[in-house]
Amino acid sequence: MELRYFIIRRLLLLIPTIVGLTIFVFILMWAYGPANLVGPYLSQKGNRAAQIAYWENYLGIYPTDPVLTYFHYLGNLLSGNWGIVGGTFFLPFSNVLTDIEIFFPNTIQLAIGASILSILIAIPLGTYVGSRPNSAVDSAARIFSLSGYAMPAFWLAYLLILLLGTGVSPIGFLGWTGNGLKLNPGAPSWQGITINGTPTALTSPTHILILDALLHGDLHLFLRGINFIILPVLTLTYGILAGILRFVRAGMVDTSNQEFIKTARAKGVPENVIIKKHIRKNALLPTVTVMGLLISGLLGGVVVVEEVFTYYGIGYLLVQAATPSSLQVWLIMGSTIIFGIILVLTNLIVDIIYAYMDPRIRY
Repeated sequence: MELRYFIIRRLLLLIPTIVGLTIFVFILMWAYGPANLVGPYLSQKGNRAAQIAYWENYLGIYPTDPVLTYFHYLGNLLSGNWGIVGGTFFLPFSNVLTDIEIFFPNTIQLAIGASILSILIAIPLGTYVGSRPNSAVDSAARIFSLSGYAMPAFWLAYLLILLLGTGVSPIGFLGWTGNGLKLNPGAPSWQGITINGTPTALTSPTHILILDALLHGDLHLFLRGINFIILPVLTLTYGILAGILRFVRAGMVDTSNQEFIKTARAKGVPENVIIKKHIRKNALLPTVTVMGLLISGLLGGVVVVEEVFTYYGIGYLLVQAATPSSLQVWLIMGSTIIFGIILVLTNLIVDIIYAYMDPRIRY
């Protein structure tokens, strides 16, 4: 099968997968109780029954008909109405997508930074130690990888804070406080843009601070932004780096014992050519799949890391949303869908890369 047909088939499989994800999220939401879905938005003043009827109508909730409610929920997802968030850092009442838009770019910074750094270190290091099995450097690398694989992210985060200092959200540099955004005097218009007349911690146009600072030529703010994300990125990198390193090393050792490698050595092919062209290329095939799963797993790690560093990303928002005093069910469900979609898309990208590297799996 040609690669393009393989990609089309995998894209078509995304549709039932994402629909299944929405069904799973809806079941969890319905199990929580239809009445509880509107509870956080009710006021102590006014007619309670009228308020419940209003919010049920707005959110498309039919307490006696879960099937009809699901189709309304699916329609709301497609139209951008993912539910209401009440009493977060930004607006008294806002749409779930609005809060995700505000917080999620900071999480993307951490995930992309940790992914790139771990891949850049793990593949060359895994190639080096895998080509020297049972040596001193191989033993040291195995200790390093096993420690990172077993160490809880929150524990490593606290160790880095004790050793290197505290982590600060890049939003903090703009003067963000829990009661509202207070921009530094003379701040340019691309910092702290407003939503519905309310100042936010967003920057324009990408909402990612370091990227926007670079696009606007603000080198000072760019360097400050980089400085603020170093510790969270290092914390996330160690865990994923350890996992990738283990699989690259194992793949190198396993491939080195294959007959075609022995034949290449017998024919006098230079060792560096054998390692780079034959051993590493084949060793990376199973590693690609694991790499995709580990990178997807970063979304679970950011919840802990952002809470430790008080880093205003989607993980920190979810922790606040899950507290009993301000339980935001719609925000939790919406974030779950976002995480699920990212996981599905990551697996799609991994499958395409794997199919490109090894045409046998296309059939």
